[in-house]
Amino acid sequence: MSFLIEAPNVGPADIADVKIVFTTPAAGKTTQFGTFVVDGKTTNANFASIPLSTVQTIALGTGVKAGADATAGVWTAQAEFISPTGFKNNAKKTNTISFTLQSTTLTITAAKDSVVRSNPFTVSIQGDSKSLYNVSIENPVVTDVNPALQLNQSGMKDILAYDNFGNPTAAVFETDATGKRTIQYNTAANTEDKTYTIRAEKYGDSSDYDKVKVKVEKGSVTISASGDGSYYIGEEIKLTGTNTDSSNVFLFVTGPNLAYNDGVVLKDLGGSEGAQHAAYTAANPVSVKTDNTWEYKWDTTLVSLDSGAYTVYATSRLTNGKSSGEQNIGTVGADPSTWLNTKADVYGNKVGNYYYAVKLSDSEYATTSINLKKPFLSAVPSGTIVAKGDKIYIRGTAEGDPSSLQLYIFGPNFFSTESITVEDDGSYEKKIEVQSTWASNQYYVVIEHPMENGKLDVHDTGAQSSPRSLYIDNVNTTKGQQSSFVVEGTGRLQSANAANALTQMIDSANIDDIYTKLTFTVAEPVIFVTNPGDKAVGSTFTIKGTTNLAIGDQILVEVVSSSFDAVDKSQASSTSGVSQTTKVVAGEGADNVWSVDVDTTNWKLDEYTIKVSGIEVDVTSTANFNLVEKVVTPTPTATGATPTTTTAPVTTTATPTTPGFGAFIALAGLGAVALLVLRRN
Repeated sequence: MSFLIEAPNVGPADIADVKIVFTTPAAGKTTQFGTFVVDGKTTNANFASIPLSTVQTIALGTGVKAGADATAGVWTAQAEFISPTGFKNNAKKTNTISFTLQSTTLTITAAKDSVVRSNPFTVSIQGDSKSLYNVSIENPVVTDVNPALQLNQSGMKDILAYDNFGNPTAAVFETDATGKRTIQYNTAANTEDKTYTIRAEKYGDSSDYDKVKVKVEKGSVTISASGDGSYYIGEEIKLTGTNTDSSNVFLFVTGPNLAYNDGVVLKDLGGSEGAQHAAYTAANPVSVKTDNTWEYKWDTTLVSLDSGAYTVYATSRLTNGKSSGEQNIGTVGADPSTWLNTKADVYGNKVGNYYYAVKLSDSEYATTSINLKKPFLSAVPSGTIVAKGDKIYIRGTAEGDPSSLQLYIFGPNFFSTESITVEDDGSYEKKIEVQSTWASNQYYVVIEHPMENGKLDVHDTGAQSSPRSLYIDNVNTTKGQQSSFVVEGTGRLQSANAANALTQMIDSANIDDIYTKLTFTVAEPVIFVTNPGDKAVGSTFTIKGTTNLAIGDQILVEVVSSSFDAVDKSQASSTSGVSQTTKVVAGEGADNVWSVDVDTTNWKLDEYTIKVSGIEVDVTSTANFNLVEKVVTPTPTATGATPTTTTAPVTTTATPTTPGFGAFIALAGLGAVALLVLRRN
């Protein structure tokens, strides 16, 4: 410590003296306190008389050390003038400073009693000020992976010992002015989980020491898979979990028909070729985040696995799969590019001159079960018959999360292919516009699923080719095509023959694609109207019919009076009718149906024409009906014997009358023209 004292303005030749008075923790007063160094010489620290010879600010007491018998506790110090005599009586004392003396007994404490490995821990020593102490792991097993001192930390003077893994376990540390020093040890995923004793002893005096124990514990690993545990090959499986044991997670999988019984590296299974490698070869762990969580998205598109039950292992260290033994994976000092795991010194064990992938029981791990299924494909047309100029929808489900499907249509002198987008839930819908130029005939549809590898194995030479062909490659692509056929140009296959050739290609055992197929018929558009018959004025009835237009198509239904004609401006029009749109809906049989309800209130008695037209497709149909005053249902004639009476019959002459509207019902067969003439008369 030091004291800053300013002399009075008494001139260069004058001399002033000061003293420093110390107040002990027991409230005693003294001017003596340990020793201090002036000009490199150690002097008893008696501050009873300190001469000041100039107007200056000087520091006295630099390097003061309390004596071994000094009382521990809070001390204060204050300077006061003792000369010149006349000045000292009026001069003020200096400010007071305080400081704490601590016991010089060496102690070592730990910030935590235990720590999960892969995390650091600290110990603190309390001893003499600016003194050297040896800090070490007591009786370390050099063949174990021990906690390692952090290199180049504050106060570190010299490293004294290492274990067989190059971890510094002992070093010399210097305390600060307060006699303290905090020391950090680091642990790794392969640090042995046990209790370690950290010893601190005074440098050069092994009898002055203290110890503290710190337990290094294993962490834990968890893993879970998104969804219900059942997946179609080709889907993405999200694996998540926690790891408090290390900073990396290794993933391997076990299951039926794998190349290695003890497990294969999971992350390699999503590679370009879906390769399988032994678990101990993994050099691509999943990094653990700072919150101890981890995540990996497993793309099963290229896994090349059979359907069945599999177990995914998440381990905190590089292991030899689920084997009960270790696996030598490289030599110390060898070219790292030749190692199966370029970071084996971090993740595995090092014994002598070799690195090892540890047995499963030496690592923390967790498992989750998954069930892989082969994808399937379905397709349903919106109808089996489609009118020219109309549309048809192909809807279905494609499991396995394919990026897209391929649609092929074959017909008479016709070929078309398009891509189908699949939604996230596996559903799809494809709209096919049937042109009016298409021939009336049967058409064949094949839909192809790329399956596990995500690639469509059927290729198209393209419309620019002549002839245009579909083909699949040989297993060894250097040997050319395995199968092909012409779809456009000379020698082309058509309709059912072409569709059959395509399905046989996809059935090849050398590719993984699957397909589904269906047919539909293209026909001339038609609309039929069911004649409603005569209807009474003011009644409500339904006009309906059938059609081969697609479900959902709009139809315009117009009911117009047959007597509609141009009239003079001075005359009131006497026509009635309605114009209304309706949608085609599914019928009970092969034909679709349509209908509208008509209210004839306030309509005129007349003959009416029903005209039905397609809005999206050019097709029309008509029918006529009569709106009469009253619809008379004929009364059936009774048959049987006529009773005999005693009264003679009376002969009467009927009076002629003009036929009413009801009578014209019976004459409906005479035709609309005659009916109109009678009405107008």
